[in-house]
Amino acid sequence: MEANKFERFIRFGAIGDEATRKKIVENLWNALTQSSGYSIPEDTSHSHNFTPAIKQIISHSALRELCSKSPELAEQVMQEILDFINVSQRQLNKTESPFEEEKKILEEFKNTPKMKSKFLPNWKDTKSFLSQNYSSQEIDVLFYEKEFFKSLKANGDEKNTPSFESVKEHLAEKWEKLLFQKQTQWELEQIDAWRKKFCEELYKRIEELKKLQEALDPFTEFLGRLWDMSKGNWQRVNFDVLQKYSELLKRDKSLQELAEMLGRMQQAEKEYEEEEFTNIQIKTEWKTEHASKEDLIGVHESDDLNSLLPSEVALLSDEDTEWLFYKKFAEKKLQTFEYQSRLLAYKEEAFQDKRKKEKEDKKGPFIICVDTSGSMHGTPETIAKVFCFAILKIAIRDNRKCYLISFSTGIQTLNLTDLKNSLDKIVNFLCMSFHGGTDAMPAMKEALRMLSTEDYKKADVIMISDFVMSGFDPQTKQQILQAKENKTKFHSLVIGSSQNQAVVQEFDSHWMCDPDKSKHTIHLTKNIQQF
Repeated sequence: MEANKFERFIRFGAIGDEATRKKIVENLWNALTQSSGYSIPEDTSHSHNFTPAIKQIISHSALRELCSKSPELAEQVMQEILDFINVSQRQLNKTESPFEEEKKILEEFKNTPKMKSKFLPNWKDTKSFLSQNYSSQEIDVLFYEKEFFKSLKANGDEKNTPSFESVKEHLAEKWEKLLFQKQTQWELEQIDAWRKKFCEELYKRIEELKKLQEALDPFTEFLGRLWDMSKGNWQRVNFDVLQKYSELLKRDKSLQELAEMLGRMQQAEKEYEEEEFTNIQIKTEWKTEHASKEDLIGVHESDDLNSLLPSEVALLSDEDTEWLFYKKFAEKKLQTFEYQSRLLAYKEEAFQDKRKKEKEDKKGPFIICVDTSGSMHGTPETIAKVFCFAILKIAIRDNRKCYLISFSTGIQTLNLTDLKNSLDKIVNFLCMSFHGGTDAMPAMKEALRMLSTEDYKKADVIMISDFVMSGFDPQTKQQILQAKENKTKFHSLVIGSSQNQAVVQEFDSHWMCDPDKSKHTIHLTKNIQQF
């Protein structure tokens, strides 16, 4: 765990100083995130009494196994354990110890002065209390009584006789140690009783989480999110139902494969958008350097004395023409050779350009319309539920929204955008019986309505039915066509062989499943090329 995360946890409350709390957090984190091979060390400093309870709590193998796979879950479980420690310590601080009376008797004994008139009455009561509460092996009352009387009689005159104060201090230290042990044992018993109650609820949630993970596998990365919802909602969830449909899905590979295929389809058609970017182009050019004498290219006028033509030098040989030389030099009109040197140079030019890039888009949601009419009762019902369960697993795995519409003569809807409040509803759907007539029109209208919402505007619609039903009205057909123009795909899973072909043809693609076969073979009866 990162150091800044430790800082958040070590301020958990009631136990000791910061160093003690930090040690608890570090040991607890290591124990939770390492499935095996790590054991919390004993607290040799006796700074707190929670080490045995912590060891008992994390001894649960499923707890450590799940936490080692999910740091998010480990953090949440650790926080709950720390909350348990904090609440327990505060409860201990508020609970009156059964040893308060003994502490008072001990304090009175320690403050008894060295006077027979004061000591003897107090010692009589103290002796009686010690004899009733401690064995002679723990505190030898007769020995201390003998030593007290010897010290009082000697009054400090005998060198080999221990002083009254040293005998009293020795007894008080031994008594305090035994009292501390009893107090500690009592606190450990209190903590252990609270620990058992805490573990009963904690382990129950862990076992349910493990069942759910197995039923909705692969689901490891979402364990932390599920743990957060487990506190209040899981008592309504029948995990055996989820387990049942998980096993059915494992046996029926074709339904799983179809669900996976539908899950990939929406990604097959890529969308692109245009973006502007700055492009850099490297250009080459020849750069002329006139001062370099590499290539003679002609004659021109200048004041370059190093490149004079001989005819111009001749002007200096005669006094009558010498002034003409100086005049032409001043006017830069001397006839001189012209040289040129060319170098290959590189130049960067920036310009705005446009290109197309693939849109980054999350996987779209599902809208599932499932026929729950009486004609689907029996094996078709099981196939429909297993397929819905397969789609649900994909939605959970890929963090996709899912809207379930069950229809017979009416419709019922289940919006799975919020998983935290949906598990019990999912189980209720899987447990429901199929009955009534078949009217797919309200379900399709509801699906079309959801396509106009923000959450489901990019959804694909999947209808599961035997399609023994009347056709859609013209208005609904027109709305389906408009949705298709917006790139919505309509898929159907036909269970049986008595379907209304006119209805099935409204869908982009459909699969057929024979419920009479032991293995429900699914085959595509209409192929969509763009997939």
